[in-house]
Amino acid sequence: MKRSILAVTSELPWPLNTGGHLRTFHVLHALSRQHRVRLVVAADGEQTAPVQALRDHGIDVTPVVVGRRARGREAIRAAAAAVARQPYVFYRRHHWTAVRRELVRQAAAESPDVFYLDHLDSFVYRSLLPAAPAIVDLHNVYSTLAGRAAVEQRFWPLRLYLEREARLLHQRERDVARQSDGLLATSDEDRQLFSALGARSVTLVPNGVDCAAYADLPTGRPAHATNILYVGAMSWSPNVAAVSFLAREVLPRLRAVMPEVRLKIVGRGATADVKALAACPGVDVLGEVSAVQPHLLDAGVLAVPLEAGGGTRLKILEAFAAGLPVVSTAVGCEGLRVVHGEHLVVAERAGFADAVLAVLSDPASGARLAANARVRVRESYDWSTVGEAACDAVARLC
Repeated sequence: MKRSILAVTSELPWPLNTGGHLRTFHVLHALSRQHRVRLVVAADGEQTAPVQALRDHGIDVTPVVVGRRARGREAIRAAAAAVARQPYVFYRRHHWTAVRRELVRQAAAESPDVFYLDHLDSFVYRSLLPAAPAIVDLHNVYSTLAGRAAVEQRFWPLRLYLEREARLLHQRERDVARQSDGLLATSDEDRQLFSALGARSVTLVPNGVDCAAYADLPTGRPAHATNILYVGAMSWSPNVAAVSFLAREVLPRLRAVMPEVRLKIVGRGATADVKALAACPGVDVLGEVSAVQPHLLDAGVLAVPLEAGGGTRLKILEAFAAGLPVVSTAVGCEGLRVVHGEHLVVAERAGFADAVLAVLSDPASGARLAANARVRVRESYDWSTVGEAACDAVARLC
């Protein structure tokens, strides 16, 4: 008999154009094949197409219109969170009274077997259904995200604010670990952290990729494929810092040796700083694209010189599935079960340009890395495998 899962998340997980959307959709879609999934989600207006797309995939979604965010309104909400000693970033910002009412209504209409809370911020609704077993999908260690953002923040009042938010988020993560019946973590490192915080049951459910969508792309790239590709949300400050480093420090060194090398920046929400990089020789700021596959085919290497952020990088998994060699910092590939020199090249920023040049100059070595990475991603990170792990975790609570 199908179990009833009442789920809540902070925004409609459609279209599949962000890492968060991809994970939320694929995990819920996998659960919907075995159980009845009702998803309650805040929306800023009528969003007919995304809602219908989710319903077409078996997810019974109820959007709750909460209105668009306004600066004054959010300042009041942030102040209220501060008074309550709760984090606003990644947490209280996504609390809505209308969503609370809808969750209560749905639970009264059909008592759920499992209360599924997607992201840390959904834990604000846990107290509504204290009798229902609760499982929380923690996409990231959010205290780490806030802490790293604080370190790279030069404006000291904002740095102090983010440091405080990081401490409050850590307290919330500890509460979630101790007050939930099950947690989903994206990496071995995250699983160990939440276990250390007192979690009773933590299941590894890594981020994934639809390997079939990239199966037609070759393994490795020919010698004439010298484009460097960067993929990511260009409104996220760690991504902005990474592409700025590539455009201003890495690319000039490479073009001195290989004048044909170009940097292709793909991702929505480009800030003014990112758009300005188009003035740098050899830089193309492409923005949001309809499909990333042509750019993965056209590139010689995916570069991920991240020094902040958290979680596991879906951009790397996409490159692995597409047979594209990868050069990343340790932070960029953290959480992935990969080995330097076997699946990718790991290099810190001081040696990053040399590492990229080495991959572009030796296509045979790049093809070897790509072949190994493609095997790893198909075995461990295809969404079908990931979905099974999530279903097993939910089944243990029923």
